[in-house]
Amino acid sequence: MPAVQHEIDSVKVSQPDLAETTRFLIDVQRRAITSSQPKIASLSFRVEAITPWQVLAIFKHQSLRHFYYDSPKQSMVGIDCAVECSTAGPERFSQAQDFLQFWQAQFVYANQDALGPTASNCRSGHFFCSATFFSAPVSKPVSEPGPLAPHIPHFEPAHLFVPKIQVSIVKTNAVAFSTVTFNCLITASTDVEPIASAIQTKLSKLTSQNKLLKDIRATATSKKESYDDSYRTSHRNLTYFKPAVKAVLEQLQAHHLHKVVLADVLDVENAQVFDEVRSLQTLRQNHPDCIVFSVGNGRGQSFIGASPERLLSISNGRFTTDALAGTVSRGALPGLDVQLAQRLINSEKEQFEHRLVVEFIVDQLRSLGLTPEYDALPKVLQLLHVQHLHTPISASIVPPQSVSPLEILAKLHPTPAVAGVPHHSACELIRQYETFDRGPYAAPIGWIDTNGNSEFVVGIRSALLNGHKARLYAGAGIVAGSEPEKELAEIKLKLQALLNALV
Repeated sequence: MPAVQHEIDSVKVSQPDLAETTRFLIDVQRRAITSSQPKIASLSFRVEAITPWQVLAIFKHQSLRHFYYDSPKQSMVGIDCAVECSTAGPERFSQAQDFLQFWQAQFVYANQDALGPTASNCRSGHFFCSATFFSAPVSKPVSEPGPLAPHIPHFEPAHLFVPKIQVSIVKTNAVAFSTVTFNCLITASTDVEPIASAIQTKLSKLTSQNKLLKDIRATATSKKESYDDSYRTSHRNLTYFKPAVKAVLEQLQAHHLHKVVLADVLDVENAQVFDEVRSLQTLRQNHPDCIVFSVGNGRGQSFIGASPERLLSISNGRFTTDALAGTVSRGALPGLDVQLAQRLINSEKEQFEHRLVVEFIVDQLRSLGLTPEYDALPKVLQLLHVQHLHTPISASIVPPQSVSPLEILAKLHPTPAVAGVPHHSACELIRQYETFDRGPYAAPIGWIDTNGNSEFVVGIRSALLNGHKARLYAGAGIVAGSEPEKELAEIKLKLQALLNALV
């Protein structure tokens, strides 16, 4: 808006001074030598407001890791790795915690006086985190058609990194601007002068190209109701899903299981390479209440999506999460919309499925010594295409940081909303009846800062992009009374919304 733009234009933009930057890096190097520990020199600069997708458009390269996180409250993007850690196996999150604790103590921040009252936001380094659903890759027999092979996801069971470049947008009532943070690994042998020069060059590139990108808008694309668009071909059309649902229903009855979440994939091939930046823009437009994300693995693949499900959020010692299970479509007319929501509330099956998720989360939090707070009855969360039963759950972490985000993550993942109950048996059935490796689908994606604040979402409503190929994921909770045809319809509803966003 013009008024906001006027305020943006009046914001003082900070510029790096080469000599001052070099002195700071030399000082950090002295600290590294004195402590016999490597350090991360963190320098932040104010620039005119720039969105995360603009940063991706400028710096994204298939050989570089990237992490994109765009929520209604905050937006950030990280490019390339200053330091990183990959872990696997049952202890992957506790091993990642060791890496996190060491590097949290190694940040050294430059003087932030030029950034004014938001300086405290910049004196907090961020670790970007992603994981796969299972703690180790799932081997599947090669029984799928040949074109599916490139869709095999190459993501580590757990990965954390501090980005070399991070851009965060700061939103206040009157002013909107961005901070660009450079994180530099400094050791006793680091040559700091080229690093100082590179900071100047990259900041100049970002600010100059930002001006050129300001008028870029996503081109409108025609969206068809069919999966088989004229410019896309489908290699798989959910042929495995209904038989899998029938088999799981038999297992539920025979072994007294409560719930299993089954997913399936739709593989599509485009005539041209999928445009990740424009697809993320479209996801933001189509899902304004969701968190839009992208994780690039540095091997040419990106995992993108728009998740409505927050796995955890920690801010100033206050923990919150969302129990989200039970789904119905939106109505074309307001009256029908209300009827569908009421049907969701009155459904014993959907209420049972939702209650399993709430009880699991509450029990896991109590096992960590936390006291969960939540309403007895769920509300209805309305998204653009679907409606969910929703129960927010919160707890105080006293003293702050006495329980780490990764410790909570290890307890909560995977919730019954994406796995089932009991957990072990549900995961075994997922391994048995799903004919693909979930990879990062339905797994945690988020960030942790050096002050112990954190936010993670569940990687659902998601797709794996790999050049001109894409694999779309969707799942449905199977409980006693589930009907294979209705569960398939739910899967198709979710996939269609995602397919419409890919550009």
